[in-house]
Amino acid sequence: MDFCIGPATILGTISTVALGVATPEKIETYVGINYSPWDNEQITLKEPIGSLGVQYDINKSIRLFAEHISSPRQCNDNPGINHAGVKFLAPLGYDTTLYSGLSLNIPSFDSSNDFDGPLVSFGVEHGGNVKAFAEYLTSTGNFDGGRVGAGIKVIF
Repeated sequence: MDFCIGPATILGTISTVALGVATPEKIETYVGINYSPWDNEQITLKEPIGSLGVQYDINKSIRLFAEHISSPRQCNDNPGINHAGVKFLAPLGYDTTLYSGLSLNIPSFDSSNDFDGPLVSFGVEHGGNVKAFAEYLTSTGNFDGGRVGAGIKVIF
């Protein structure tokens, strides 16, 4: 099994953690890993895939976010998948939230994807500073060819 965490990933992870520690509590950063056992048509990264992100909840119903997605098992995925947008939140109870999101990426800049149009996500997350989550990520141009993944995020 290949393991390809290079200098950019190490620097990105350290920067994500440092940004989360240095910013006000409402601005959260996260490092996550997730896995999908099913094939999909849009993301060609080797499983599992990792994510680095920043998010800000404007209120209990709207979250702004930016996220980088790549694979620790793939050496040639630079610059990975990068997208930013908004998530609409529906809190279900103590530390559990359903969400749907709309985000944009630049397919000509990114690698390891076959997205067509803006991205849509649907998911659920549970937890505090460590969140378990499941998410469906797809593009609006090929709604049924997306990726279902489940994993954990550590919030800073």
